Amino acid sequence: MFMKPQFVLNANGKDISQSLMDRVVSVKVCQKSGLASDTCTIEIDDHRQNPIQLPGDEDTIAIALGYAQETTDDTSQLINFGQFDVSEFSLNGTRDSLTIFGNKSLWSKGLQIPVKFSWLSEPEKPLLLKSVVDKIAGKYGLKAKLSPKLNTIELPAIEQNESDMQLLTRLGSYFDAIVKIVEDFLVFIPRGTGKTTSGRALKEVTLVREQLLSWTALNSQYPGYKSCQAWYHDFISASRKKVEVGSGKPCFDLNFTYADEATAKLAANARLTHANRMAKSIDLKFIGEPNVMAGGIIKVEGVRNGIDGKWFVSQVEHLIDSRGFVSQAQCVLLS
Repeated sequence: MFMKPQFVLNANGKDISQSLMDRVVSVKVCQKSGLASDTCTIEIDDHRQNPIQLPGDEDTIAIALGYAQETTDDTSQLINFGQFDVSEFSLNGTRDSLTIFGNKSLWSKGLQIPVKFSWLSEPEKPLLLKSVVDKIAGKYGLKAKLSPKLNTIELPAIEQNESDMQLLTRLGSYFDAIVKIVEDFLVFIPRGTGKTTSGRALKEVTLVREQLLSWTALNSQYPGYKSCQAWYHDFISASRKKVEVGSGKPCFDLNFTYADEATAKLAANARLTHANRMAKSIDLKFIGEPNVMAGGIIKVEGVRNGIDGKWFVSQVEHLIDSRGFVSQAQCVLLS
C-alpha cells in the first residue's frame, strides 16, 4: 500500500493543515527525555502577494506526524506530538519565509517559578522521595507515578530555593531517573531500563538495515569509573559515613549526604550504571518513523556487531520536508 509523509497542524485548536499544505516548507519536532522542553520548528513560504498572518503572543500549535494511506482516513497513521507554545518567529527576506519556533506547552508555568520551602526529615518521620513527587504533582493537578524501586527512598531534609522543575531534575540525577510529564501524570522512573513505572517492558521500535540512512557508533575505550562512593548520615553515631559499590580506580565521589545507607548505596549503583551506559552511544538517521519517542527503545537488527541490539533513545528529531520524512535519534546503551 502506498504511503506518503503527512502532517497535521492545529493553531489554537483550528486545523490549518489544508490551507497551508502548499506553503509549508518543513515541519520538525525534537523530543528530549526528562523535563527538558520538546521543541518544534515550522517553516512556511511567505511570498509577497499573500503574506502569512504573524503568530500572536499566546498562540499554540499542535502537531501530528506520520503517513497518509490511500484510505478514506488520511490521518490513520499519524502520531500526535502534543501542543507547543509559540516562543518566537523569524522572517527571512532572501527566502521569503516565516519560521515559527515552539516549546512544548507545560502543564503549568508555575513549575518554572522559584520556590522557598523546607522539606523536613526526621528519624521518626523520614522524608520519602515519593512524598516529594506526590506533593509537587498535586500542586499542578497531576498524579505521581514512580517506579516501585524508588518508592521507599528516604531523603535528608531539603531547603528548596529553586523551582519545582529544578528540584525534580536534581533528585532525578541523584538516582539516574527520568522525570517527565506524560498526559496527566508526573512520571519518575529509572533511566535507560526500557521499563514503565509498573515494571513492564516499553514498546520497542525495530529498525532493520534497509531503514537506516546512516549511523555513527561511539564506544569509549577509555577506562571509566570502576567504583562509586556515596555518603549518608548515621543517626545512631551522629556522623557522616561512606559506602562504596564496585571495586578499583578511578572512583566517583557523590558529593551529597543521603538519608541512610540503603539509599546511598542505591544512588552509588545508579551513578555507576549511568557511567557505564554513557560509554557506548549511537546516532541513527533513518526513514521517518514517528513511533520512535524520546525515552523509548530502538532495537537495531541486521547491521553488524556493535550496532545490533537494544538502545535507549535520549533524543529524537522528526523532519518532514520536500525530500520526504526523516528521523534522527541519539541513543545510549540500554541498562
